[in-house]
Amino acid sequence: MNHAVIVAAGTLKSFNDCRSIDEIIVVAQKNDFKAINEIKKKYGLNKIRNIVEGGKERQDSVHNGLISIKNSKNDDIIIIHNGSNPLVRENEIADCITAARQYGAAAVGFKLKDTIKKINSDFVEKTIDRKDVYQIQTPQAVKYGLLVKAFENAEKKKITTTDDASLVEALGKKVKIVQCSYENIKITTQDDLRIAEGILMYKKIENFLATKNPKDFLVKRNGISSNFRVGLGQDSHKFSRDKKKKLILGGYAIPNEAGLEANSDGDLILHALFNAISSAIGEQSLGFYSDPMCKKGITDSKEYLKVILAKMYEKNLKINNVSISIEAKKPRLEQHNDKIKDSLSRILKISKENIGITYSSGEGLTSFGKGEGMQCFAIVSMA
Repeated sequence: MNHAVIVAAGTLKSFNDCRSIDEIIVVAQKNDFKAINEIKKKYGLNKIRNIVEGGKERQDSVHNGLISIKNSKNDDIIIIHNGSNPLVRENEIADCITAARQYGAAAVGFKLKDTIKKINSDFVEKTIDRKDVYQIQTPQAVKYGLLVKAFENAEKKKITTTDDASLVEALGKKVKIVQCSYENIKITTQDDLRIAEGILMYKKIENFLATKNPKDFLVKRNGISSNFRVGLGQDSHKFSRDKKKKLILGGYAIPNEAGLEANSDGDLILHALFNAISSAIGEQSLGFYSDPMCKKGITDSKEYLKVILAKMYEKNLKINNVSISIEAKKPRLEQHNDKIKDSLSRILKISKENIGITYSSGEGLTSFGKGEGMQCFAIVSMA
């Protein structure tokens, strides 16, 4: 299933749920018919009556959809919408239909906010007054009889346009503009897609804050819903007086450096990660699990981490990425960064690209910045 069809699923549901819509005709590429039928069945889109093959250009596709309609009256409202406008609101659909019923044709759009320049050979030719300039989106609605005449006129005069409102304008008819949200953007570039994903994420966060129920914080990306979690963990240790103790960070033994004081191996990266994972899934702090293990002689922090990772996997969750920040005057760890990340990649079963580690000297403002020990913060995201 390609990305365009996945995006269309949410759009189709908006129209299917709108009380002003009686039936839906989907115009698509032939190789998407099967996927659309699967979406229809999965989401119960019972208003989809027909799937029609599109044409070479947008205008051709709309015409194919129009001529597939049977037994329509001249005053019936035909509403046309691009699947690439997935963030349309139900009230915008209804308002567009109401305006078309009153004025014959309507299109949604929003006022331009930016200064507009007409360019000639890469130089400004003139500045255009933006006062009454709108950016037109879809849906666009037209009375059936008027839309048929508009296409007949376009075919006769060989008129090609990029939207349906322009075909109506070519007949000398007026098109009513209906204000829509700035969220109702057309997705044509990767930047547009990132903006749309940001809007959807913001809406999910809004819903989460409204309900204050983490189970409702669902992230939808590429048509897949998952329980998204974030955890924060911290750990700190003084340097050990035992010169034989090794400094172990992220499961990797740093050569020729003093270790950290702890009943365990003192791996403060794994300890911070343990607490981050545990907080994300609602479990206890590290000591609750590690203290009994220490009494049994288990001092390898990798063994502690296995306990919380197992609990995470039981919840059908996997780590997306981790961000680690270490504060310490010494040692200088940048030269060991790749080996620490290699070790973490194996332990956490994630790509090195999804592991970020930063280091701060502390500037002598804390005991860690004065060289008395080390502190680590870890943030983990999982889904």
